[in-house]
Amino acid sequence: MLKIQNLNFKFNEKVIFDNAELEIPKGKISIIMGANGAGKSTLLKIITNNIKADCSIINEFKETFYLPQNPYYPYGVSVFDYVSSVFYKKNWKWFLSKAEESKVNEALKMVELFNQKDMEIQKLSAGEFQKANFALGLLSGADLFLLDEPLSNMDLINQIKTLENLTNLVKSGVTSVLIMHDINIAANFGDYFIGINKDHKIVSGSKEEFFKPQNLNDIYNIDFRIMNDDDKIFVQIVD
Repeated sequence: MLKIQNLNFKFNEKVIFDNAELEIPKGKISIIMGANGAGKSTLLKIITNNIKADCSIINEFKETFYLPQNPYYPYGVSVFDYVSSVFYKKNWKWFLSKAEESKVNEALKMVELFNQKDMEIQKLSAGEFQKANFALGLLSGADLFLLDEPLSNMDLINQIKTLENLTNLVKSGVTSVLIMHDINIAANFGDYFIGINKDHKIVSGSKEEFFKPQNLNDIYNIDFRIMNDDDKIFVQIVD
């Protein structure tokens, strides 16, 4: 479990969060949604201490893997070397063991980048680069994933494949929190939902609690119609 209490944060004297509270459940996919500028990325940065805020954070997870929107990568390294760097960050070493090489190859196969493992990282498409970063997470050993728009620049097929991989990872004991914009895809892959409205107020809950027209209206200032078909949620904008 991760709990944030009494969160207060200002940016350039503008209040972003005012005495906000949030609890992220363990062993679930939690999805953060909201309009641009609502504070979604800021919230993840506060959790990871990349931004200092006045709050109390209770974090029971052992290790966190954080993927920002625009991760840094060194120019000229191969995809294999980029992904395998996770092992060098953990331990001072000069080479990978055979077991570690095998793990890197398996992670690249899972994200469908094995055939590009010798390609220079900057030559990947934006969507492929996101997949390489997901492979980093798979190898990190973290039990908490914080992913800032990990599906950006991916086509629909790769979005679904990535979410299916994430679902399997959560089944193995990992907790995941990710920022998403596609409401319908989020509704059908998420377990817990966190919405931030234009006034930076946080609304959260299970699928049944969260997906109500008034909640979505408060978050996006748009009228929605919500349909529930055999536990599948479909959201439409009301004309």
